[in-house]
Amino acid sequence: MIAPALSGAANDYGAAFFLSRLRGHWVEIIHVETPQTGVSFLHPGMGKRPMHACSCAKAIAAVSPELLSQDRLDGQLKRYTDRTITDPKDLASELDVIRAKGYAMCVEELERGISSVATTLTKTGVGATLSIGATASLRVFTPSKREKIGHTLTTMSNELARALGWGEADKERIPA
Repeated sequence: MIAPALSGAANDYGAAFFLSRLRGHWVEIIHVETPQTGVSFLHPGMGKRPMHACSCAKAIAAVSPELLSQDRLDGQLKRYTDRTITDPKDLASELDVIRAKGYAMCVEELERGISSVATTLTKTGVGATLSIGATASLRVFTPSKREKIGHTLTTMSNELARALGWGEADKERIPA
């Protein structure tokens, strides 16, 4: 159910769409769908993502702030680029913005020239440990495109959560 939705979005937007999950103290990308255009695209790869420097992880951390408690953060906010958030107060502010918008963005925080957008499937329950997102170069994911994809992902997550029977746990989810 999730893979076909991601595949459709990948083809609609010409970008890679992915599914991530919380696993212990890490978030990892576990599934990627790429567009069938035959045009070059950015593949985010599989595996672990830092909790403070990737949209899929920040989306999950925003709905589960205990994941980034002060004792867990000590020495953990590694700088990947000059745009990586490394101050716990700045990260807390970023998580507030994510909660208000309903989706997270990463703009050159993990790698130069790369951006991504992600949201959790729900704000509570099992869906809060799963995020869906999209990634592309900054050339493709302009600020307006990232915002549009953020709204698209929010709508997709609402639809997927309802289809999976998780919608009742999230009546307060921010509308698309």
